[in-house]
Amino acid sequence: MRCSRCGECCRDTHMELCDADVRRLERAGYPSDDFSERGPDGVRRLRNRDGHCYFFDADKGRCSEYARRPLGCVIYPVNMSEGGTVVVDEGCPEAATVTRSELEDKGRRLRMLLETIRSEARRP
Repeated sequence: MRCSRCGECCRDTHMELCDADVRRLERAGYPSDDFSERGPDGVRRLRNRDGHCYFFDADKGRCSEYARRPLGCVIYPVNMSEGGTVVVDEGCPEAATVTRSELEDKGRRLRMLLETIRSEARRP
């Protein structure tokens, strides 16, 4: 897929984070409570500032931590529907550029990521 760097995927995000995402961003110097919050379901999600993801640089129109971005951001625009089907988010202007092969690969990665996140959220 190609990315037009429109920032739509960074707007009002509720991106779920696995522990590895949190640790990677903490190692970069960000306190986890600054860039994320834990929901009532025990899952950490990216925080928003001014309507965008904490890491969105509005002046540059891109992610300030692109190289360390969460795995869910890497996988996007492949997402999971309410019914549990792997889909391409049609809100992404470049959704049509996702190939079938990318959809399958990212879909597998997404399922594993979500399983990891759910498992981590259940731990005390």
